[in-house]
Amino acid sequence: MTRAKIHLLPAELRNQIAAGEVVERPASVVKELMENALDAKATEVHVSIEDGGQSCIIVEDNGIGIPQDELELAVTRHATSKLQTTADLSAISSYGFRGEALPSIASVSKFRIVSKTKDEDVAHELCVNFGDIKESSPASLQQGTLIEVRDLFFNIPARLKFLKNPATELKRAAELFMRLALGADHVAMSLVSGSRTVMEFFSHEEKKDKLAKIWSSAIIEALIPVDYFSHGMHLTGFISNPRSVQQRADRMLFYVNGRAVNDKLMLKAIRQAYAGKITTRDYPQCLLFLELDPREVDVNVHPAKSEVRFRDEKALFAVIARAVENALANCPSYFSVKNLQEEEHSAVPEAKFGDLYTEQVQAKPQGFWGKADYESRLSFVKEDKNESRYDDVVTEYFIGTKPEIVSDTEENRNENQFAAKNYSEKNISFDDMVSAEPFSKPACCQSVAEPQTEIAPLSKNFNAQNTQAETLFQNQNPVSNALPYGLEYMGQVAETYLLLKKDNANLLILDQHAVHERILYEEMKKGQIQSRNLLCPLEFPVHKSEEERYFSVKETLGHLGFSLQEAEKAQKEQGGGLVVQITAIPMRYDRVTAMGFIKEILMEKMDNLDSIWIRHACKSAIKAGTPLDTASAIKLILQWLATEEPDNCPHGRPSVIHFDSNDLEKLFKRKF
Repeated sequence: MTRAKIHLLPAELRNQIAAGEVVERPASVVKELMENALDAKATEVHVSIEDGGQSCIIVEDNGIGIPQDELELAVTRHATSKLQTTADLSAISSYGFRGEALPSIASVSKFRIVSKTKDEDVAHELCVNFGDIKESSPASLQQGTLIEVRDLFFNIPARLKFLKNPATELKRAAELFMRLALGADHVAMSLVSGSRTVMEFFSHEEKKDKLAKIWSSAIIEALIPVDYFSHGMHLTGFISNPRSVQQRADRMLFYVNGRAVNDKLMLKAIRQAYAGKITTRDYPQCLLFLELDPREVDVNVHPAKSEVRFRDEKALFAVIARAVENALANCPSYFSVKNLQEEEHSAVPEAKFGDLYTEQVQAKPQGFWGKADYESRLSFVKEDKNESRYDDVVTEYFIGTKPEIVSDTEENRNENQFAAKNYSEKNISFDDMVSAEPFSKPACCQSVAEPQTEIAPLSKNFNAQNTQAETLFQNQNPVSNALPYGLEYMGQVAETYLLLKKDNANLLILDQHAVHERILYEEMKKGQIQSRNLLCPLEFPVHKSEEERYFSVKETLGHLGFSLQEAEKAQKEQGGGLVVQITAIPMRYDRVTAMGFIKEILMEKMDNLDSIWIRHACKSAIKAGTPLDTASAIKLILQWLATEEPDNCPHGRPSVIHFDSNDLEKLFKRKF
């Protein structure tokens, strides 16, 4: 094989290679020419496009213009008026500075530039035919510069065939036009395609007025202003209410010293500020302008100048996150339960899980609370006058015709039977069970031993006992639905949502699963986890590929209420891998759920303790479609009101939706 000699590339080929970095598509041409117009101090910029920019692009401005003797230099590579010395590169204040845009565009199109300064009597034009420069000649133009680009990429078929259809190319050009227009104050701009005006902005318009031409009125109404200064950085603009989100990041617009940028660090800081207020798959809308010393930011990191690098990234991250957090906290249009907590200093009555139904009510017969009698946590049985319903619940649960939570094994059925008789023989009510403290382990992993007696037969007079207990509960001990902050419980809808009324002027709708997730998550963070010992430990093998993962999360699982022990060495060698015994599980888990949760932890690479807490809270929380009686709902709401972040579940989904009278009037078309 013959080795090719090293040689200089022809100037034409060099220009086309360089043009590929700067001019990707017609939208790139629009961006570069508009930035040149803004650098020329133009107050009017007009853009005209045909066939999505493939046939013709014309950009005209009323800026300072280019003198006749510099027109040829303007289309020469690395020729610019925006930098003079190396020191200027460390404090760039203009959009362009490389001296590459015009020669790159001229090398891949039929290029024509007409310009006139205020000191010249007549304008001059220069034509370049795919890199071939022609002589300049007089032309007609009142003031500024006009650039015409035709037959883009005609001499590069490989690039031409990768362009999309005209409608798509026009859309991308319009997006870049919009980005530049939002960042340019006091500049009138228009974008025309054929005979249609696509966008038009006026010099007197404020940023929010410009946004109103791009985003829907619902988004504009939900915008929250941002104005924050710290560490020599000034952040201004708008962010959206956490209730107004979308699943793409195309409405997150960032500007650094007036330059539109796509910066991952700024995006991450915004996401951090919204963490817990929106889900991980959602994105807020924002228009943010960051002003800082040009020496603190490097814009010379990308040919298209759309990416930047900051000298102090930690300070920038903290400033943006704090600015957004403050804006959300101080905005009156953003309803937050935390604001209610701050407005009223009355303490919320402390309500722990073990305190549910601790008021002195008549003891209920075994089976009155259905499955909750065994769970000894929350009462999930809705008040019902239908006596036969309780017979069905008890029969299903204790006889095992439709086992729903406990696995269908002989051992589990025996455990259920042991539990039933133990409570029925002692005549312990649900109130007594949940208020008792039968826990032996300290701190986060208190455990309750499993009952070890046999099941007693159900009473023949169960229906009569049940009816009598209901009557006593309703007549002698009515449930109080008094709540703090002027809230009043109104009931449950679809066995999923809890309705609250505030001061007779606001409606709050709670998602009971999200509310319970928040309560459990904060319990875990504070180490308040209860567990129960297993009569017969569960065993499962750990594959060698999962052993490292197992030992890394073992301590975390212990904090969640699991007690794990590795088998003896001989057993491990016999099975060819690690064998683990589960001797205790969280109070809210049955055996099957506990085993499934651990397997998920070992298979799914959850990267931190917080993500495991969130998964644990989600699996333990009340599910949608679970009926709650009034007392359970009230106690659940009280616990929720006492949490630190009540507005959202740990995933970021809203736990409460708020409607005031104005919102309701809009829903019913009383107000527009």
